[in-house]
Amino acid sequence: MKTLMKAVVLVAGAAMTMGNQKCEQKVQPTARSLKKIVDLGAIRSSPINFPGGQSFDFQFVANQQIYSVLLESKQFAFKYNPPIAVPPAQATGDQNFFNLSKADGQMMKAFAEAVGKDNYSLEYAKTAWCMVNLPQAKISGSVNSFELLGGGGLSIGFTPAGAYPVNGASLGFNVEFMQLDLSMVATRPLTSSVMAATNVTSKQTKTKVNLGINLGAISIGPSFYYQSPLAQVSKNGLAKAVNDLSTQLVKEEWYTRVMANHDTHVVIRGGSDVSLEVGDQLLIYNEDYYWEGEPCNSKYLGGGAAANTAVAKIEIDWVGDEISRGRVVQQTDENAVIGAKVKLYKMHADDYKAPDAGVTPVTPVQSESGSNSGQNSTKPSRG
Repeated sequence: MKTLMKAVVLVAGAAMTMGNQKCEQKVQPTARSLKKIVDLGAIRSSPINFPGGQSFDFQFVANQQIYSVLLESKQFAFKYNPPIAVPPAQATGDQNFFNLSKADGQMMKAFAEAVGKDNYSLEYAKTAWCMVNLPQAKISGSVNSFELLGGGGLSIGFTPAGAYPVNGASLGFNVEFMQLDLSMVATRPLTSSVMAATNVTSKQTKTKVNLGINLGAISIGPSFYYQSPLAQVSKNGLAKAVNDLSTQLVKEEWYTRVMANHDTHVVIRGGSDVSLEVGDQLLIYNEDYYWEGEPCNSKYLGGGAAANTAVAKIEIDWVGDEISRGRVVQQTDENAVIGAKVKLYKMHADDYKAPDAGVTPVTPVQSESGSNSGQNSTKPSRG
């Protein structure tokens, strides 16, 4: 009996220990990675022909959907407009020089005015300013087939061989399955060389939808499409293609560009949109660019910088929506130029604490009538 009691106590003790260990386990934070800035080319597609002469512009909705897929991506940062709105020689004023959020635009101007630099056009005209506008990759693709499969062998859509014939088909039919095949590619913005490519097949996207369509009562357009299961199947295929590209591009080192150099601080492209945080450290490289003629207005022939030729190291001290500012912590005799390449040196440590804001604490001061008046001042004490 004593042996049995001892065994029960040991089992109970072990259970309590395991329970305590589970309670003590901390949830590990998800590793942060910087999003690569990408631009979007076209997603090409044939139209879909339906019985009764209706035709649906699938290319239009596919290009709409890829925007939302990229905006939801955890690996890519997508911006429709480049940060520099117009070539410096054509700029008519600093207010219209940048494509930035209102808050970022105000800070960009404030940073410049603080060091006596308020003529953006002059500053950018001296350098290869167009490098600032370039994404790290350009994404484009094509829908190779789109098929709506119904009962009795009915098929609507297209394949690489061409469109399915719909002459004589009934205006009312039921779609049992949908499938599409699409290809997507990421290329370098200046040379158009392929960085990554993927193909999502019909087998991977085939989905049961059970959708009834009566062409005698409805018109097939974007409104119908987005309210039907077809939109989700297409989006899933696009999302898989984007995810495949991002997996392949992990091998590509993240980088961004210098937008402004204010001596002790440097403003770079990319803020919270690329997951930069205060405390991150980055290295800046001035690259040699080779053009067939005028910089930014002729064919790019090549360029770059050696790995051991960084001209400065900065530590991010302010992060905006689409730009960040870094304090120069190390620098050579060479200043970072507009368009210089910026690479990650290291992210801040998990226990990193941002420097104190330097704001004077507010000391409540009671009014002369005493505490019973209920009117306490919140002006800072200068004592």
